[in-house]
Amino acid sequence: MGQTKKRQYDRYTLDFKLQAVKLANHPKVRAIDIAESLGIHTVMLYRWQMEFRNGELRANKYMKDKTPSPKRRSIRSTSETTTKDELAKANKKIKELERALANRTEELDLLKKAERFFAQKTKK
Repeated sequence: MGQTKKRQYDRYTLDFKLQAVKLANHPKVRAIDIAESLGIHTVMLYRWQMEFRNGELRANKYMKDKTPSPKRRSIRSTSETTTKDELAKANKKIKELERALANRTEELDLLKKAERFFAQKTKK
């Protein structure tokens, strides 16, 4: 039995490659650990490092857009999701505060009207 050939290959953006190479070039970090955490093969990371050193690391027309494969964990995906979550929470909090402010404003208006009403009754 022969092995089946993968029909669609993952392609990465130039930004992703550059960030992976920069992380792998850090002196206190092993490239194997970086490759494993990014979900890519170590040989691919080593090839990107070599291309970066030779000035050959470039983008091509077949590279993916900024949407990463669901199988891969992108460097930016975690920060983007946390930012989106924080933004959603902040928007929700803003809406709650606007509602509370509207309620307090109505209460204040009602108290002012009541104060004027009772002030007029005491003058008579």
